[in-house]
Amino acid sequence: MNIITTNELKNEWRHTIEGDGGHCPVCDRWGKVYARAINKTMAQALIWICHNAGENRWVDVPLTAPHWLVRSNQLSTLRWWGLVEKKENDNPKNKSSGIWRATQLGFDFVKSKVQVPKKVFTYNGDVEGTSSDLVYIGDCFFDTFDYQEVMNNRGNN
Repeated sequence: MNIITTNELKNEWRHTIEGDGGHCPVCDRWGKVYARAINKTMAQALIWICHNAGENRWVDVPLTAPHWLVRSNQLSTLRWWGLVEKKENDNPKNKSSGIWRATQLGFDFVKSKVQVPKKVFTYNGDVEGTSSDLVYIGDCFFDTFDYQEVMNNRGNN
């Protein structure tokens, strides 16, 4: 009888999710580490919220944002870079408050005062790491969302 330790299972799962992804042998849930690059649509969403909210002001995105921004669903991904934050939901009947604001880092990024990692690596909705490549906001306008790139292997930077 071959007994596998918990650490061995964790290492094997880590190898699986950092590669092509796969189903967990215990719960059968799909897992993969995804590389997400900051792109033009995200940059446009951040510029919109900075322009329409002002510093330290919350914005009800579903009620006030243009259709293209709400439809893209890219604003929420900016939280992985620490560029926006969502107001806590105080209504248990709603999944989310829909109220967002840019962080100071978000404002500084829009003003081209700072760079952020070009990519974040996410697993199960949480950031696992970042690329070493850094970008200014202007660099984002050369990249558009690429679904296939997200689905591909984690790769390099």
